Amino acid sequence: MNTTIESVSIKNIVAKRSTDDNFDTQLLNFCQLFRLYSSIILVIVGMIGSMLSIKVFSSTKIRRNSSNEYLITMSFVVALLLFNYFCDEVLRSIVRVHHINLPINLVDFSGPLCKCSTYLRHTLRFAAHWIVVAFTLERLIVVYFPLQTSVLCNPRSARRICLFILIISFLLPFYSFLMSDVVVDIENNRTPECDIMKKYESIYFYLTTIYGNLTLTFPILIVCIVNILTVRQLLRAGRLRKKQQQQQQLSQTKKVDSANNEYVNMIVKNQLENDKVTWMLVVISITFGILNFPYFILWLIISIMRVRHITTPAYMHAGRMIAEVFYLLNYSLYFFLYVISRRSFRKVLIEKMRWRCDWFEQWRLYEMRLDAAVHSQQMPRQEHTRNGNSNIDCHTSLTNIRPSSSRRLLPLSTMQDEQLLTTTTTTATNNNNNNISSHMITSEKTNGVYPYDYGNTV
Repeated sequence: MNTTIESVSIKNIVAKRSTDDNFDTQLLNFCQLFRLYSSIILVIVGMIGSMLSIKVFSSTKIRRNSSNEYLITMSFVVALLLFNYFCDEVLRSIVRVHHINLPINLVDFSGPLCKCSTYLRHTLRFAAHWIVVAFTLERLIVVYFPLQTSVLCNPRSARRICLFILIISFLLPFYSFLMSDVVVDIENNRTPECDIMKKYESIYFYLTTIYGNLTLTFPILIVCIVNILTVRQLLRAGRLRKKQQQQQQLSQTKKVDSANNEYVNMIVKNQLENDKVTWMLVVISITFGILNFPYFILWLIISIMRVRHITTPAYMHAGRMIAEVFYLLNYSLYFFLYVISRRSFRKVLIEKMRWRCDWFEQWRLYEMRLDAAVHSQQMPRQEHTRNGNSNIDCHTSLTNIRPSSSRRLLPLSTMQDEQLLTTTTTTATNNNNNNISSHMITSEKTNGVYPYDYGNTV
């Protein structure tokens, strides 16, 4: 009896474990597919958005200030970070999920590429996060100390701060370059993978913990505290501005209002513009904190369990994959936040895109004109004599015009006057027995208007 009960309980435990294993396997497979396709979309969108952001912020049509310098640097860093992520994580996921035998994940087969990829990943993350901290602190200075803005918050100082952040970001994670390499796990029959060498795992854990705190924990805390202070001051300044406007409308006379109206409007306009930029950067920094924090927490927990040789649960890996998608979403959203929250960015972006479309249309028309010109040159030309002069009848159209030819609209009366002047000149030269050819005018009459006048024959 007891033996039967024990056998039944063992079967139930085995069945439960098999069911749990199947559920864990399905969960991991779903999360892998979700991360793979989401990462591809987010990387492509983020890289295109970063390139467009660099193009717009570098334009001469937008006012160059310190915020633009930070955003240009951050867009460049984000573009490199996403490209490195695609070459490392995305290609590796494609090979594993779809079981591709082609060595498209070169990072997992080359030691130097593995070291460089790991080093760049650590470097670019540090730089991108601390640039967010830098312009968040700059907005705090603009809001609380507006008189010091021209001294502390100018493009020159912003470039210096960005350069300092880049230098620190290249020096700090140099340990990752030395400790990473292509690792082959023979015991588990795993394929080669770019990872930390086993002999450095314990040291790497402590160094990476310090790096993680410097890269995410401290920036997120600083950004949260500074944003609270900035938003508080913005709301207070908005209330004071409304009170001042109401008091001015009640107390001042019409003459005083008309004298100071332009000056007051100029100050209010500048304050509103600064507030819009500040709100945009506040939204960016809040998005940075919300979307990066879950990934950092799960990554830190899994790293601790890995160093202590504790088996990581399947749901933990699944959560880390989902958090990694949100981590990428943070970098892909920057461009859309610029578009939504900044009118000058939208205006310059539309002008850039419209210029591209106009350029393509002009290029297409130019090619059509060249083809038509070549075709017209292959057609035989008819000659006849009129008033003793050799004239060429060249039937042209709008597509036969070369870009170098002069084009202008001539009314019928003006064209008749020019023909009369040409005939008079020809008669005078014939009377003087000079062998000078008359000036030839090739034209086309359409609906009573001569559309094009050529100084040279086509």
